[in-house]
Amino acid sequence: MVVIHRAHGFRFVIYTADHDPAHIHITGPGQAKINLSGPNGRPQLVSSAGIKGSDMRKLMAQVRTAATSFCRSGTVSMAQLTEDEFEAAKARGKAMLETEPRAVSARYDRKTGRVTVELVNGCTYMFPTHLVQDLAEASPDDLEGVVVDGMGFNLHWPRLDADLYVPALVAGVFGTRDWMRKALARQAGRTTSPAKAAAARENGRKGGRPRKHA
Repeated sequence: MVVIHRAHGFRFVIYTADHDPAHIHITGPGQAKINLSGPNGRPQLVSSAGIKGSDMRKLMAQVRTAATSFCRSGTVSMAQLTEDEFEAAKARGKAMLETEPRAVSARYDRKTGRVTVELVNGCTYMFPTHLVQDLAEASPDDLEGVVVDGMGFNLHWPRLDADLYVPALVAGVFGTRDWMRKALARQAGRTTSPAKAAAARENGRKGGRPRKHA
C-alpha cells in the first residue's frame, strides 16, 4: 500500500499488488476508483460509493492537478467530470456495495497475532498479520489501532499510515507475488510435521546425523 496524496479528508491509495490498468483508490468517508488513463487518454472515474458529487468533483480536480506524479506516462489531460459519468460511477459503486466483501468492524488480537474482520454478509474473516506485507513488522500497539473506512472496503492503521483493500484480503492477496512467495517459503521452513519430528528424535538417539567424510 502506498498513500500518494491526501485531500479533503480522503487518502489517494495504490494498494499492494493491485491489478491493471493503472489506477488509484480514494478512501476515507467513502470509496472511489479512478483509472489514470481511461478513454481518450484521460483519467476515468470507474466507481464511487458514499462520496457526494460536489466532493467527487473536488477530488477529481486533485487528480488533474497531480496527474503527472500519479501517472508514469507523464502529463494526462482531464476534462471536467460530467453528470452522466458521475451517475455511471455511482451505479457501479452501488453494485460493488451489494456484491463485494466489505467490513463492518475489525480488531487485532495480541494473543493470536491475527486480525478478525466482521463482514457485512455475516461472515467472519481472520488473517495473521505476519503474512501481510504492510503489517509484518508492526508492533502490537500499532496493530490494535485498526479502523474500518471507505464504506467498509478499507482497513486503515493510522499509526502505520497503512491501508488494506478488503476484497483483496478476502481473496488472499497479502502483498506482491514475490513477497508472498518468500513469506510462504519462510512459513513452510518453520513448519514441523510429525514425520520431521520423529526423524529428529531418531537422529538424536543416534547422536545426530552422521558426519560427512571427504
